[in-house]
Amino acid sequence: MTSNLIGLVAALGLAFAAAAPASAQQAATIEARTAPGGVLVIWKLARPTTEVAFLDQNIVRTLWTVKTPGLSLSDGVVKSDQPFDAFEILIAPDAAEVDRVYIGLVRVGSGQSLYGPALALKDMDAELTVKAAAGETVTPQSDAIKSYVYVGPTSAVTQDDGGVVVVGETVPASLRTAMIDGFLAAQGFYGARLGRDLPYTPTLIVTTDSPGPTTYRGDVTDNGVISLRFHGSDWSAPPPDVTEQLSTFVWHETLHMWNSHAVTTKDGVRAPWLHEGGAEYGALIAALSTGTIDEAQLKTSLERRLNGCRAALGDRSNAEQRLRTGNAIYNCGVVVQWIADLESRRASDNRADIFDIWKAMLLSGRAGDGYGVADFRSRLTQDTAVAVLLDGSGSDRWAGVQARLAALGVTLVNSPSPRDLRQAALFHMVDQNCGGEGGFSIDNGRIKLDSGDRCGALSGDPVVIAIEDLDPMSNGQGVFQAVQARCAENLPIRYTLADGKTVEALCKAPLRAPDLWAVDAMPDLRARRT
Repeated sequence: MTSNLIGLVAALGLAFAAAAPASAQQAATIEARTAPGGVLVIWKLARPTTEVAFLDQNIVRTLWTVKTPGLSLSDGVVKSDQPFDAFEILIAPDAAEVDRVYIGLVRVGSGQSLYGPALALKDMDAELTVKAAAGETVTPQSDAIKSYVYVGPTSAVTQDDGGVVVVGETVPASLRTAMIDGFLAAQGFYGARLGRDLPYTPTLIVTTDSPGPTTYRGDVTDNGVISLRFHGSDWSAPPPDVTEQLSTFVWHETLHMWNSHAVTTKDGVRAPWLHEGGAEYGALIAALSTGTIDEAQLKTSLERRLNGCRAALGDRSNAEQRLRTGNAIYNCGVVVQWIADLESRRASDNRADIFDIWKAMLLSGRAGDGYGVADFRSRLTQDTAVAVLLDGSGSDRWAGVQARLAALGVTLVNSPSPRDLRQAALFHMVDQNCGGEGGFSIDNGRIKLDSGDRCGALSGDPVVIAIEDLDPMSNGQGVFQAVQARCAENLPIRYTLADGKTVEALCKAPLRAPDLWAVDAMPDLRARRT
């Protein structure tokens, strides 16, 4: 995740395969149940040992408390001076979401969602059983060691032909409806275009009890459980910046059931831009094709991704090496898919589109050893501009991409949006006061600086209410113009903070308008629904 967190695409979450137990050397049983403060988990081993390691080390376990006397947990390893064959750990809900890391435990209203793979032990085959107390239910009830598992009030769970849905009682009706409707509609569209042979029953878990700081996050487990987690107090009327991307959020995560969790992703770690870009672009086109979003919204999303990719790659060489972390995974991943889609449509006289490429690749992958970048690129047109983006000279990259997009009917103009201008002003002030090491996030519709103690008057991670007496959330253009004017005269910029204080931040370098493309015209990208 980028330090500023403004790229809410990071919220679109994880699609790499959840960890599964390695070849067993001994067996273990795991039992979990709700307890005061979280979930109590009991491991029972086939034979005594003095040390056991968790299989997935990429899990935050800072709020896991060992309850068995004489044992300790450190760096994902449970140890003791004396042999043991059982141990208990109380797992409390995680205190924060961490970029591209599955969350171990999160509240779902009065219930909880436990990430089963976090409990698996290295070199041990294990089964996880989650026990329901009176008035509780557990879902899913099989393959829990591979899954997010909900345990909580039965009233939160519904089931129909589209799968199982779990919604916390604190989720507003409008958000509940949008996520469930999207979940079901997306399954219908993807099933028709990519095949209906998913090896599991889809499950959706929705909660507004995420610890943040990310506004919303989503991920999928290997048995088709989608977890959507929202942070903040008012999801009945989310801020405009969030609403813009929220409409396709569940569509993105649902597509991962096809392109990440029903087939092996050979390059899931080395090239996450392929499955993440595929899920995000596919979600946009599916949502457009079903009327969930309109062409204006699609243009806005595509130009945001295009500009994000330009910022990430610039004229640097070795593009693919730069697409393994942060928002570049999503931004450039979408651009690759967009180019491939346009080229496929042009080459086939609009008889084929991006879903035909993915359907063929997924069918081949399920029949063989999965799919990867080479499989995807082998299905592109011979003169594809994807090669210009990923392989070409850095100095010629963007002129080449722009020329090819123009030849495919896409007209780009320089036209930064108010959001772009606000972001440019905020980053300029970070550069001026933090040596370029700070950032910011949008938290519950307000700007929160990631400034630590390194940003002078802006230190302390304050929440910003106004800049030069203007609301940066509703008046990005006005904020940009005000900051630009004062920076031109080496005058300080006045920040109004949530605690009522006004501080003055230095600005001794000119603020230039960002060079950002807008999509002025493009072909109709609606895709057939069958």
